[in-house]
Amino acid sequence: MELIYENEYGKAEYDSTNKLLKTQYIGVARTEPILDLLRKVIPFAEKGKIRHMIANLTEMRGSFAGAMNFFETEFYPHMIGNGLETYAMAFSHDEMTKFAALQLNLKVMGKLDWHAFPSLDEAEIWTSTKIQQRARVNYL
Repeated sequence: MELIYENEYGKAEYDSTNKLLKTQYIGVARTEPILDLLRKVIPFAEKGKIRHMIANLTEMRGSFAGAMNFFETEFYPHMIGNGLETYAMAFSHDEMTKFAALQLNLKVMGKLDWHAFPSLDEAEIWTSTKIQQRARVNYL
């Protein structure tokens, strides 16, 4: 995994073999560190390298509702426009985080193969299946 960016709140890493970006967030949700991290991901994505993404929110608490407009108007349009196909979110059992994750899903529904999972393992298994399916299609 190649480290793309890290701040006091999280990190973004890239797996070039699978064209997979993994982000992880830790602690109480705060809008500015989330935006800081994802704004570093966008230029990387413009190179067309990211097809799959896993967001690990299992160690996050609280709502990231303050970043919803950014997700809807900047982040997802850039990422999808540059080739993002799947997005898996593993959310914590914190009710605020879970609610924000489900609200985000509603905003991008139909634009991206996006799923929320109660564990990182489930998100990784789903993403791995999607990567394998894409590889088979490209092989044929």
